[in-house]
Amino acid sequence: MPDLSLDLRYLRYALASAEHGSFRRAAIVLGVSQSTVSRRVLLLEHRLGFELFERDRRGARLTQAGRNFLNEAAVGVDHLNRAVLLGRSDYRGERGEIRIGILPSLPSGLFHVVLKTFREEHRDVRVTLHEGSHRTNLHKLTTGLLDVCFVTGVPGVSGYETEHLWDERVYVVLPEYHRLATLESISWNDLRDEVFIVSDRQPGPEIRDFLIKRLLDCRERPEILVHDVGRESLLNLVAIGYGLTLVSASSHSVAAAGVVLRPIEGEAEVLPSSAIWSTGNNNPTLDRLLSLAKTIRVALRRPLRS
Repeated sequence: MPDLSLDLRYLRYALASAEHGSFRRAAIVLGVSQSTVSRRVLLLEHRLGFELFERDRRGARLTQAGRNFLNEAAVGVDHLNRAVLLGRSDYRGERGEIRIGILPSLPSGLFHVVLKTFREEHRDVRVTLHEGSHRTNLHKLTTGLLDVCFVTGVPGVSGYETEHLWDERVYVVLPEYHRLATLESISWNDLRDEVFIVSDRQPGPEIRDFLIKRLLDCRERPEILVHDVGRESLLNLVAIGYGLTLVSASSHSVAAAGVVLRPIEGEAEVLPSSAIWSTGNNNPTLDRLLSLAKTIRVALRRPLRS
């Protein structure tokens, strides 16, 4: 049984010698001495237990056994080289997979820019998005089903890192015929007597909490009605007079017909967005995504849209 613990360099020297027809020409191509090539091919033959080359003054010619062996070995070397390249690519985060948890309201705005740019720069990475509520996504993150979650707010969870990425201005959505629709911006005091509607789906519960916090300063018992509908249906309800609602700046371009969006006055009226991930996650692709998100945050940092 031949010794299979072969140094791949020996194979490389043998393959080069076979390709160029002599140890001398192989040595020139490989940038080593002819004696080095000759010794290592001889050692390879010793380990295999048979001759690869017939040697004479004219050079080195493959034996039949050598030809058959190197034909098969070349395939293995090519596969190994590819495996090394793929392994390095995986290690650097240039390939692989990343699983991202998002809220239904997040795939637009700056997050849209992050996803688009990441796709353009890392086409060999498989990106899987999981849309769900804040609570559902955090549960999947803690059970290892997700690599990272993009959420509203800046949650603090023990054992997890949180990066505050950007803020978005909050808009009130009202019917185009509403008495406040002619204003360029609206204060919370202007809204003290209004009925608000939210969805029971994300980010509806967070919008409801946001409304209660802001309206309690203007009104003892804010009227907030909850509907089991999606965002598009909710905006249609606003258009026909069921109440007002709130959206973030990233939803500015998705307003339904019959409604207008107006910014709410005040520097504090912004909605933060963050990324959260486990400190023990060693997925190199995650590092690339987070680095890109931070770079885009810096590149696009500007006054909040109004």
